[in-house]
Amino acid sequence: MKLPCAVARDLLPLYAEDMVEQETKALMDEHLKACDDCRRKLSEMNVPAEPPVDTAKPLQNLKKQLRRKRLYAAALAALCVFVGVYTYFFRFMAIQLIPWQDGLVEVVGVKASHPDAGDDECDTEIGKSMASWPADEGLVLKVNSIVNGFEEHIVLDDDGTQTLLIQALSTNQASDRLAQSYYESNIFPVPDRLIYGLEQPQTLLWGTPMKGGVEILPRLALAYYLLFALAAAGVCGLIWMILRKRKSSWIPRQLFFAPVAYIVSHLLLKGFKTTSFLMEQDFLSILLVALAVYALLTIAWQMLLTRRKEA
Repeated sequence: MKLPCAVARDLLPLYAEDMVEQETKALMDEHLKACDDCRRKLSEMNVPAEPPVDTAKPLQNLKKQLRRKRLYAAALAALCVFVGVYTYFFRFMAIQLIPWQDGLVEVVGVKASHPDAGDDECDTEIGKSMASWPADEGLVLKVNSIVNGFEEHIVLDDDGTQTLLIQALSTNQASDRLAQSYYESNIFPVPDRLIYGLEQPQTLLWGTPMKGGVEILPRLALAYYLLFALAAAGVCGLIWMILRKRKSSWIPRQLFFAPVAYIVSHLLLKGFKTTSFLMEQDFLSILLVALAVYALLTIAWQMLLTRRKEA
């Protein structure tokens, strides 16, 4: 019995799965030997099917990308807020040197007291023990309450006399307006001469005038650090441009970000001013903001690379 092609094609799926009776299988074998079309269709059925696509993996990758973007955005926003707030407080709320004005500091006189024992310690065992020690003479100052402290420098003259230069520090932005309250501050030991002002003009508060006067120059280290950062940024930037197409280009890129972050931090906090009387405070503040700017530049660059890959 000869099978028509239409019947053979209907039986091909069952034949391919070996789900036909022996007689039917024999008829199909005979038909396939003579029919090229049915034999081709059978070979197409025997092609292994592609494994099903794992639809969960793309979704997981998408979730990771979205989570990474949210973290980058949150970190970027937090760093921007930190840099902005810290810059504001440094420039407008930080400790400032107060120029001389009448009623700011006044010398009351010399008083014998214990420099290390306060009023709160007099009733304690330590205070009683210290009270038995010989009293030291201290120079008593009447200080306006807007003053938060003093920047001090000691100068030894050729004749052996000791000159103490002081200048008041304040966080009060209205430091040109004196407060109505005062407090006492003691200086131990009593200097031969007390001068207010680290630079000219200076005011003599105690002792005899100096012959030539003394001026404490502001420190210039910030200028050297800034010049070094500019040079380092130029060199690292050039190396980055040369190696930008290599896989290791991220190394000079990150090295380039470091001096750039320092330069940006200096400009934010100090502007174009490179001198400082409060060297340690200014330098540490610049480094702190530079670390935040460095992280900000790194995260911004990673976000830029991610957008380029997606485009």
